[in-house]
Amino acid sequence: MLLAAFPLQAANRGFEGRFTLRIQDADGTRLISGAMKSDFMRVEIPSDTNTTIVALSDFARSEVSLLIPGQPLYATMPVTEAVAKLADARRTQSQAMLRKTTETAVLLGQPCVKYIAKDKDGTTEIWAAAGLASPRAATAFQSLARNTPERDLITQGGLPLRIIGRDADGAANFRMDVVSLEKQSVADSVFQPPAGYTKLDVGGFLSGGLSTLFGTH
Repeated sequence: MLLAAFPLQAANRGFEGRFTLRIQDADGTRLISGAMKSDFMRVEIPSDTNTTIVALSDFARSEVSLLIPGQPLYATMPVTEAVAKLADARRTQSQAMLRKTTETAVLLGQPCVKYIAKDKDGTTEIWAAAGLASPRAATAFQSLARNTPERDLITQGGLPLRIIGRDADGAANFRMDVVSLEKQSVADSVFQPPAGYTKLDVGGFLSGGLSTLFGTH
């Protein structure tokens, strides 16, 4: 489900600043923090082992890196490979297509449109704001679109600010809310591995980290 929170493409330079997500599901409640700037994105996810998974995306270089928790090491893979893993996860988890509704709301000062996806397991509601994310992500993320509403959402720079998942009986079993979206200047160094970190060629670790990041198992 976290896949749907991944920022998509925008027609302008997009949002610069920091954000916080709140995830509520069967595992409890957790907060995910991050930052965005032009072609950069940083996401910090607490893990079950009391460590933090840090993912650094550089869309200009088409790379995504994971810092290895507890060690001065990081691993990198092309964004195209990460997107391919997301596409595989979507095919595995659900065949539901996105449908745009006429419902609107203002969340954190951003006008949002409600989208719905239904399948045999239930319904997912997505409230998305346009024009917030990286302009260079378009090429990579367009391959995820399976119908016109999904393609339009990517083209418009759609960033989900609220996602509610419901089971076949209508009971909520997942919720994601962007609880803060603060515009501010963010240094380029925030989106780069810290000085002194060593790059490793450990594709297996990176694949596992991406599975955690995007909720794929």
